[in-house]
Amino acid sequence: IAYDDKDYGAAYDYYLKLRASPSRRPPRGLASNGLMKSGFNSGKFQAASQYADTLISLPAVSADVKNDAFYYKAKSLQQFDSSDAAAKIYKQLSTNKNGDIAAESRYHIAEILYKQEKYKEAETAANEAIKQSAGYDYWIVKSYILLADILVKENDFFNAKATLQSIITHTKIAELKQEAVKKLKDVKALEKSKSKLSEE
Repeated sequence: IAYDDKDYGAAYDYYLKLRASPSRRPPRGLASNGLMKSGFNSGKFQAASQYADTLISLPAVSADVKNDAFYYKAKSLQQFDSSDAAAKIYKQLSTNKNGDIAAESRYHIAEILYKQEKYKEAETAANEAIKQSAGYDYWIVKSYILLADILVKENDFFNAKATLQSIITHTKIAELKQEAVKKLKDVKALEKSKSKLSEE
């Protein structure tokens, strides 16, 4: 109930009590799954990663639960600077039968490359994410926004602005439209400041 109410800190504490249950057969998989998810959502990324490892190692858990464990493991690792380790898991998940997880994983691969300042590789990965994620509009639009960020780093302001304007015009996802509007404003300001510097 606490987890469903998004009270993740309380949920984490309840799952800890469940895991420490003195019964002869404590529901270790259930408790670890709850600790992994509530831990991640309450910012306990290292703990979430460790509980994901526990789930992956348990022989009795279902393939879907293990799938979730790899997903949360990668997302947790990405939060505390283990980007290479996260990227390795995302690559495994990028061909996952769960299309939403696969689409998100492809996006995060490009995002990690961008944060590592490997802009050409990030651009290739973002384009690949767009091409392979048909039907998953959120992650396609996120990949286009990332492409715009990459173009800015390459000082290609014209194409960055065109990409963001296209998102603003076409996407129906309000959150991403708002993000694109803000980024377009920032790109225009950056272009203007660089233009002034070059004139001086």
